[in-house]
Amino acid sequence: MPAYANETNVIEVEKLACKIGHHYLLNNINWKVKQGEHWAVYGMNGCGKTTLLSIIAGFKHYTAGSLKVFGEAYNNQNALEIRKKIGFISSSFFDKKYSREGVLDIVLSAKSGVLGREYDTTLDDVKYAMALLSALHVGDKSNKQFDMLSKGERQSVLIARALFNEPELLILDEPCNGLDVYKRASLFQVINELAKIRNVTMVYVTQHIEEIGPLFDHTLLLRNGYVFDKGNTDEMFTTEKLTSFLGYDLEVKKNEANKRTIQIKADMTVADILRK
Repeated sequence: MPAYANETNVIEVEKLACKIGHHYLLNNINWKVKQGEHWAVYGMNGCGKTTLLSIIAGFKHYTAGSLKVFGEAYNNQNALEIRKKIGFISSSFFDKKYSREGVLDIVLSAKSGVLGREYDTTLDDVKYAMALLSALHVGDKSNKQFDMLSKGERQSVLIARALFNEPELLILDEPCNGLDVYKRASLFQVINELAKIRNVTMVYVTQHIEEIGPLFDHTLLLRNGYVFDKGNTDEMFTTEKLTSFLGYDLEVKKNEANKRTIQIKADMTVADILRK
């Protein structure tokens, strides 16, 4: 049983802010995620999604407010242990940290909670890392440098790293970026299996509404570093709510597979402007 079993909140954020100079990347963020919940975080580029997740994953500092993960605030003594329980997939974050590191070393670094491989890895660790890479169709890239891979291959390596410790909290920051149709379908299969088998708490970040399936029944709307609204996903993705959130005249639709799409209502289109 997890050490935080008596705590109802896996993530607890209160009045959190992250400031660079006079500019707030995040401000007055209040958010709680309970054990076993599955949240979508939706917002446009630059709204602070990756910053918020990097802070929760223990890789970035904040300037005000409070954060508890698994019932604990990060400190010098517990940071690595907390990180080991979190699977963090974010090309926006890791592409800035990794370049010439070896693929296998990146996956094995998850064991210690640091960005580089430590020397306590065992042969079984290596076999398990290789199995994950092979299952994600990048096993033949294990000896390559990270910066020699395609975007989709790098994303698959980060997924393997995130799954290595069988996380209690899985944070997916736009995980479909760079993935082809097959790998995207495989990723969603993994996500659904984890939800059923291990009851993993998940946070899924995207700016594409069609990626948010029925599994993610809670949504946080993030705009310009602030929480615009949060709650039940169906209530967050209404035509009225998203029109106000995005500032566009739009309509939210659902197809037969329960997938949401956005249709922009434009007075003039590019086709209207182009010469006939």
